[in-house]
Order: sequence, then structure tokens, then C-alpha cells
Amino acid sequence: MIAHVFVDAENIPPSVTFKVVEHFGREHTITKVDIVAKEDALPYKYRNLDEKIYRVQNCFYGKNSADTWLCFEMVRAIIDEPDLELIIIISSDKDFLPAIKFATDFEKKVFIVSNGAGHKTLNEQMKILDINPALVELKDFRLKFVDVPLKLEKFLPHFGFDIKKFFFDHEDKIKFIFVKRGEKVFEVPFVAGMTTYVFRRVLCELNILGKGASIKNFITENYLKLSRNRIYFHSEEEISIPTAAELVEEYFIEHAAEICKIFIKHNNKLSEIPFVNGMPFKIFGHLLQERKIIGKAASPAQTAEKNLLKIVDGQIFLRNEEEQETAYGGTIENVDEYFDFHAAELKKIFIKHNGKMFEIPFVEGISLELFGKLLREKNIIGKSASATSVAKKNFLDVRDGKIYLCDEERLSELYAESTGNLDDYFHQNEDKAIKIFVKYNGDIFEIPFVNGMLLTLFEKLLRDRKIIGRNSSAIKVAAQSLLDVRDERIFLYSEEALENIQNDSLINVDDYLNEHALDIRSLPINHNGKTFSIPFVNGMPVEIFGKLLRERKVIDASAFPEEVIANNFLTISDGKIFIGKGDDTE
Repeated sequence: MIAHVFVDAENIPPSVTFKVVEHFGREHTITKVDIVAKEDALPYKYRNLDEKIYRVQNCFYGKNSADTWLCFEMVRAIIDEPDLELIIIISSDKDFLPAIKFATDFEKKVFIVSNGAGHKTLNEQMKILDINPALVELKDFRLKFVDVPLKLEKFLPHFGFDIKKFFFDHEDKIKFIFVKRGEKVFEVPFVAGMTTYVFRRVLCELNILGKGASIKNFITENYLKLSRNRIYFHSEEEISIPTAAELVEEYFIEHAAEICKIFIKHNNKLSEIPFVNGMPFKIFGHLLQERKIIGKAASPAQTAEKNLLKIVDGQIFLRNEEEQETAYGGTIENVDEYFDFHAAELKKIFIKHNGKMFEIPFVEGISLELFGKLLREKNIIGKSASATSVAKKNFLDVRDGKIYLCDEERLSELYAESTGNLDDYFHQNEDKAIKIFVKYNGDIFEIPFVNGMLLTLFEKLLRDRKIIGRNSSAIKVAAQSLLDVRDERIFLYSEEALENIQNDSLINVDDYLNEHALDIRSLPINHNGKTFSIPFVNGMPVEIFGKLLRERKVIDASAFPEEVIANNFLTISDGKIFIGKGDDTE
């Protein structure tokens, strides 16, 4: 199409003008670009342009003189240029309606390119003036100039810029799906792999989901799949697989005659559940999660062990009296009694500490607490020393509060950790290594990762990859990348923990403090040589703590709370803040 471009240079930067001319010049023949502004308001880059195409006009004076001048030039072009088919207006003002009306009355196509702020008002005003909507297209120069799917157009007025940009960036992947909320059905745009944050924003801006509603429940109810904080369609095979609840219900129907009732204790709560002696361990785990006794990230095996149930070949059983007595032996708190009880399992091992070698008795699975008592009774460590540190330095395996000897594979892993050689470490853990993306200061980096890797190795990896410098904090990278730091190791968050963190980020600081009013204490905070007194709740989310510090002007908007946490005897665990130094002793 033969096109003429009109630019209000008083509110449009040259970069936008040149970008728009270049884009539309690929599809249309642009004969002239009129640039209008008062001389003192004309940017330098609009000077010395190609006079064959660009015509820069000084509109002299007056508040709206540029708008008036442009309207006049448009009318003149429509009358004097008989081959003209397309008028392109580049301006963020809304004072061109008379000229637009004149152009459409002459069957000229009009593109209005602006920052999108007044598009809704323009549409309403064009209806009043009876301007043919088929001849006018509104373009937002902050977005790609793409042909928007007709189905998406009806949703755009409801979306903010961020969500509009997301769909414009993924226009070739957009699907339109139906979702159910209560008894109502809604059509929504959807991109497979979009994050829960973006999907929640879409639902909230379409008034389908309230801010406090659970996005996880909504995803489940609408048969979508959540994986690593991203949402996907279920495959046909996955849809046909029974849910955990259906598996549990079906199992108990088949074994109705064998059901008994038992009590399970978890987190100091006692719950009564149906039980079949020899039931599959997988069904037992589903049952505990369905009854909300444990969360998805918790271990059903640990719950079974604490309740003196035994797991054999993937099945779970009640213990007989003799087995119960053996199990209770693990609760002995005296070192000598413990070794007497486990005399058949006793062996001797050598421990090295402070350059000296010691021979000590040892039982596989001894508790960290008893191991620490043993080391102190043998005068190997002092009262304030860490038994965990001694165990790790001697390549013993510490997990779930107990100590074990390592097999060859685990020894190789620990050796690779202790040497700090990343190539050896990832070679030893090649079956566990994955690729993840980390975020730091606005940049995204892909790195290899092993769930549970030492914080020191993670920090060395970031420095080797030039992601952080010598004085930068690996903990800050973990916090920005939603990784969990605990026990000097780095972990991926479970889906449930991620959802809690995202839900916490939506909470207002005042709302949080009101909700926990009875738990608030005044906490002195030192930062940059100044002391501040802030309200604090032990166990408050890092996100809320950061918002609180920024609101109280302790840190600025671009800073992170990790430095304040480290310097004020606070610790982070599972994305929450607690008073007191972290301690890895028993």
C-alpha cells in the first residue's frame, strides 16, 4: 500500500519513529514522513535526515500547535495525494480524531502507533464518531508489530503491558482453552510451559481467580500438569492414569475385609488411618498425603519408621513384639547402653581429628546425638565442637540425623566434594546432574547442578563461570533463583514449597503482621553502621522480610536482604527467617 507517515516529534523519541518506518517500510511503500515539532522541542536525531523521504516542520508556538499542524497535513495529503492508501500516525496524543474521521470517510486505511495508554478511550470515541473500525488499527510500539490472532484481540483490553508482551512474544504457541471455576466455564489464552506466576496473572486480570485462591488447586481441577513451576497439558496417557486418591480408594475397596485402624503420629499430631498389613508402600504414601498428614516433599518412609512400622520389598507391615523392642532400642540415650543393645552390630573404625588418630566403636545408623556424646566421652572433641564436621571430614555419611559408613560410590562423591574439583564432582554424579537456569542481577545463566551439592562447590561453580565475582554472594544467587539453602547445601524447592513462596510474595507486609500480631517482637537490626528497630515474626518468609526492610528504609529497592540476615545472627531455612546462628552440631 502507498503510505504517508505523520510523527508528533514532541512526544515520540526518534528511535521509535525509525523503528516504525523500517517495519512498515518492508510491507508498504512509504512516500513521505512528516515530522512536526516546535524548534526548541525537536530532538537532535531528527535533523539532517534524507529530505527525499523525511520532511521536518517547525510548528512555531502554542500548546497544541503540533497536533493542529499534523491534522492539517493529513487532510492536505488526503486531498493532494490521490494514490495515498495508508496513513500512519505516530503519537501518544489523542487529538487526531477529526483527521482520522476525515481519512476513513475517504476510505483510507489508518494505523495509529502509540504507547497503548489511550487505546481503550480511542476505541470508545471512534464508536461515538461512527468511524469504521475495519479501517483503523491501533499498534503499541512497546510490543512486536504482529498480526494478533482474532481470538486474542478480545482479551487484550483486560491485560496489562507485561501479559500483552508475553502473548506477543509467544504468538505462534498460543492455544485457547476452556477452564472451569465453580460452575462457570471460561475461555482463556494459554501457552504450554508458561510459569504459574504468568498463568495466575492471566486468570486474575480476567477476573477468573482471586488473589488469595490456590493456583495449584485450580491447575489440578482443570486437568493441567504442573512441573518445575511451569504448566503443561497432560498427554492422553497421563489423563488415563488413575489419580493417587483413586488408587487409594480402589485398594481399600478390594481389601475391605482386611482393614484395621491404626494411629500415626507426625509433627506432634495423632491421626487415625485405615491400614492393611502388607499394603504397598506406594499406597501408604498416597494415603498419608491424601489425609494431609504429610506434604508432598515429606518422606512416608521416615513417618513409617518413626511409627515403628517396617517396610519390606515395597510393602509395609506392623511389627511384632520382638521387632518393636529392637526398634525401641534406637531411642536409648546412654552411649554404653546403646552399644550393649547393638553388640551384634558393633565394629571398630578409625577417626582422625586435629592430626591425631582414634579408634572408636561404631554401629551403622547411630544417631548424630550419640555419636557426638561418644566423641566427647573419648575426649576427641570438646563441648562446643561439631560432631557433624568430624563425621564429614572422615568421609562418614550423615543423613536424616544418623551416621553411616559410605560405600565406594558415596566415598567417591564425598572425595570429589572435599577436593573442590568440579570436573571430578560432576563426573561422579553424572547420573544425578541436571541443567538449571540461575538468575543474577537481571541476567539468566544455564549451569550444571546436582540437587544437594555443597554451597562451597556451588559458589566455586558460579565464580568459574564468571557469574559472580570474588566478593559476591552465592546465597544471593540462590535466593534470586528460588533455590533452597540449608545445612550448607543447595537444593531445588519442591513444587509445594515454590507455590508457598509465590503465595507469600503476594502478601502485603501490613496484612502479614496483622495476621501474626500475637507473635510480633521488636528486633534491633544493624546495617551500614546504623541501628534500626523493626517488627519481626520468627519464621517469616524471606520475601516479606525483604519488603519490610525496604519499606523501613533499611535497604534500598535494588538491594537484597541476605547481607542483613548474615550480619544480624539470623538464618534462612526453607525460604523463612529465624533468629539465631545456624549450627550443624547434633
